[in-house]
Amino acid sequence: MDSSDPHLGATGDAATLVPKFLYRFRPLKRLLENGELEKQEIYFAAPSQLNDPMEGFRDLFWKGDRIVWENLFKHYLRCLNWTFSMYAIAGESHPLIWNDVPIVGPMPSELNTEKLDALQQGIFGDFLAEPAVIRLVDALDGRALPVRRDELRSYLRCLHPLALGTVWSRNELHRTASARPDAERFLDSARAGLPSLEKMIEAMQPISGEVDEQLLQELFSLFEFMSGQLGLAALLNPELGEYQPNKDFLFRAFADEFVDQLDRLVYPDWHVACFMSDCRNASLWGTYGDSHTGICLVFNTVVEGGRPFLPLTRVNGFGSSGYSRGRIEHEFHQVKYSDKHQPVDFFRSIGRLPEAVLDKHWHSNAEGARSVCASNYDDQWRADYWKGFYPGATTKLADWAHEDEYRLLLTGMVLDFSDAQRRTATYDFRNLHGLIFGMKTPLEKRIEICRIVAEKCRANGRSDFKFYEAYYSAAGGRIDHRELNLLRLTASISTG
Repeated sequence: MDSSDPHLGATGDAATLVPKFLYRFRPLKRLLENGELEKQEIYFAAPSQLNDPMEGFRDLFWKGDRIVWENLFKHYLRCLNWTFSMYAIAGESHPLIWNDVPIVGPMPSELNTEKLDALQQGIFGDFLAEPAVIRLVDALDGRALPVRRDELRSYLRCLHPLALGTVWSRNELHRTASARPDAERFLDSARAGLPSLEKMIEAMQPISGEVDEQLLQELFSLFEFMSGQLGLAALLNPELGEYQPNKDFLFRAFADEFVDQLDRLVYPDWHVACFMSDCRNASLWGTYGDSHTGICLVFNTVVEGGRPFLPLTRVNGFGSSGYSRGRIEHEFHQVKYSDKHQPVDFFRSIGRLPEAVLDKHWHSNAEGARSVCASNYDDQWRADYWKGFYPGATTKLADWAHEDEYRLLLTGMVLDFSDAQRRTATYDFRNLHGLIFGMKTPLEKRIEICRIVAEKCRANGRSDFKFYEAYYSAAGGRIDHRELNLLRLTASISTG
């Protein structure tokens, strides 16, 4: 087999193989209609746009002292108060969505008037003075076993009516919302439902040790399963009338979904461009290659220090004239396939906030006492922080191991990549080794692609671009590909 065949794609010894070629499947619509080939574009997708519902999952746990637990509840109330205010103003006219809720906060840029500060402090004081809340914080303060997602979600679900009633009552008192004479009745009803939380706290007291921790997780997982069913059944109740999404968001979904939103406080938003180390899997062609009608781009990697990179030009700064673009060496990260996710200590890993804000609003109390979870936020802390980031962005369940995936990552710690246009990068045509036509790529599309590539080869002075064609190999019993030798001299391809 010729050394130019992209199957021969690794350098280094067996322990440190670095792929020489990496593959990117593209459907024809994106490649041609969206102009990706012509513009040499690579799009970085949000995790929510990928096909794995567990994409980016992090095994967050909560373990700390009274200071951080009270501050977590304050943050819950802060976000709930914002949501309540928006609902009071807009009702169902404007959708309430999590991207608009100030989960990543508080931030120095947030406008806080004296009136809002007084309102929030009143809400905090009323809520944290409730006997049930005091007992819960007492039980969580310094607990040896970590609190996992399902357990925290269960507590918040029990406390949500009390929290909402407190917000409602204080807003009425401060006249920041229209008068609601039933606010106190709602708050009284919420207090009447707290015995279930009291029983839950009492049941947790004797639990300790690893065996009990597993039992605890299974117990709360079952509780979540049942609660989800009950929530859906309630929404299907015809006596409730027409479904109102904003009302449901405020009264029910907020407590259910808040815990998963806390991920955003830990690590920056990230986006991904996916590549494969092999392209001979029929299911990959069927899924990512648009039922074998698309093509597969073959990229040369740039190996530095035993690690593969791909140079890209993308947004890299922001100034008075707007966003700037520049060349960045993007490292490929190999995806690990595992049924376990790396645990992340939430209170010790909040990295999205300025240090002063983190110290004041999360790691200290009003009297200035610092939490045991506080840090000096030095170089070692930052190194450990980023060490914990990559497993969450590069770990998938073992079911996906057949993909042999490598990833380019785009993170937004400083820059805002929420706009899809800012997540589009361009590659140097010299880094595109060649492309592979799918078994069902239409002839007219092959011709169109060849003409685009021929023009690019002329513009870049290239005569070494490789065309391949996927086919079924009877000998190997799999999809393979072979070089289209007659298309090697791209200058002979007419562009007319």
